[in-house]
Amino acid sequence: MTSGRTLNFCRALYGQRHAKDKSHIDLTLITHFYCNQMTIESVTSLLRQYETYPDKILDRTEFIIVDDCSPLKYDLPELNLNFRWLRITTDIPWNQGGARNLGVTFAKSDKIVMSDLDHAFPADTLKYLVNHPNPGRNFYKLWRKKPDGSIYKGHANLFFMSRARFLRFYGYDEEFSGHYGAEDYRFVKYQKYQGSRQGYLPKTVYCYERSLDREQSYHSLTRDLSANTPVDLRKKNECSLFGKEAGHSRLFLNFEWVTLAQGIRRPASIPTVRRYWRLLWWWRWLNARAAK
Repeated sequence: MTSGRTLNFCRALYGQRHAKDKSHIDLTLITHFYCNQMTIESVTSLLRQYETYPDKILDRTEFIIVDDCSPLKYDLPELNLNFRWLRITTDIPWNQGGARNLGVTFAKSDKIVMSDLDHAFPADTLKYLVNHPNPGRNFYKLWRKKPDGSIYKGHANLFFMSRARFLRFYGYDEEFSGHYGAEDYRFVKYQKYQGSRQGYLPKTVYCYERSLDREQSYHSLTRDLSANTPVDLRKKNECSLFGKEAGHSRLFLNFEWVTLAQGIRRPASIPTVRRYWRLLWWWRWLNARAAK
């Protein structure tokens, strides 16, 4: 039981934080887009949907949107979200890996979700992820649900994982950028080679495919694997022959970008009071040593 005096002190302390403090963020959802058609409605409609979710989710979640150098001109929407809107200014075709690397770099939580624009998460799924323990060396796929309620396999490039684990092994290899495909497959393989464990979250924690207007608010880039397939094979052979952390070019943020906008929601409540957490640092130290 926390006394009223302690609660008042905590509220005063919490209220003194820096205006851009984001220590309340427990989950970062990263999505990216390239629109060369009429509108970015496919982006704004998704964000408007997320705006309707409960405060207890939105106060602890940040949304990072990365525009991968779209030629389309548009006005930024006003959003009642924790968000950051980034724009890559170097025109590199099929720079999905780079866009994700940029989004993860700006994430303010260790728990991250990376998703393409054509998928969305129900409120209950985000609530589960916000409260989920840190994934550590695990990275997870999510099952997908159809409108009829049936469940099917997850998307190959949609992950819930640790930002630290992502960055420890250099993120997506941007040597694949400039041409279509293979960067997602090699990302998974490289993480697994380094000891990361891939699995699925429970089927009750799902996402779903969105219905997008692919003639008005999407892209018209050509999907051709011929350039990246031999690159992927070379990297596979490097891993097989040289081991350890071979097989990744270390190309990372190989482009220019700007921040177009950002927003911060102030949580309505203070964090849970944990009086003894700091004093038990020695227990965490001992456990860390025992885990080695």
